Amino acid sequence: MSLLSFALAAVIGVAHAGPVQDLAQAADGDLPAVARQEAFDRLVVLGATDTATVLTMARNPDGDTRQRWVAIRVLGHVGGDGAENALVGLLDDPQPAIRAAVVGALGELGKSRNTGAVAAKLSDPAIIVRAEAANALGMLRDPSAVDALGKAIDDKSNFHRGSPLWVRKHYVRALGEIGHKNGVRYLLRAMDDQDPEVQAETIPAFEKISGFSMAQGRTQEQEREAWRRWASAQVQ
Repeated sequence: MSLLSFALAAVIGVAHAGPVQDLAQAADGDLPAVARQEAFDRLVVLGATDTATVLTMARNPDGDTRQRWVAIRVLGHVGGDGAENALVGLLDDPQPAIRAAVVGALGELGKSRNTGAVAAKLSDPAIIVRAEAANALGMLRDPSAVDALGKAIDDKSNFHRGSPLWVRKHYVRALGEIGHKNGVRYLLRAMDDQDPEVQAETIPAFEKISGFSMAQGRTQEQEREAWRRWASAQVQ
């Protein structure tokens, strides 16, 4: 920890001086996770009655990126029309880290009316934004996002020179989190995907959609074939 960070932590720990200091503490990667979380939690509590400082930081294009990220995620926990409107207004921020924070916060808000805006970020130029959009759709659990996620698995933009990108497993995982039967056809195809990590996500997704497991009394290969038969029957 730098001397400046140590001094800042000491001041905050003693005085809890306010939201500006808490933003700095929550965003300081040199501080212990517990200290950062404590500052974040104080900001969420504050946001229940007064979000002015958090909103100002979130919207400030010249602000510290880490502090803006924290402010945006705080808005996702605080909720309310003011927070939601601010987040929607930041969806096209020029910084990928900020766009990723925004879609994540919209997922935490849990409002299905934002599903379309979040799903649109599955084709964001930045892969970290695509991954966070998939995670957010999993939190929103809106069946209307199933087709967007299914198509994203095979989208050419998620391959580089023929090799699959890591983000695709997030799409499969999100289909499981949504838990809708319409995702089964995409998962069935993903069982034979060239990426082992994508394949590995299919069975947990099937379990979440179906509400049961096929692992007991079966080898791993037998379990896979049992799910293949089940999924094939669902899409007929």
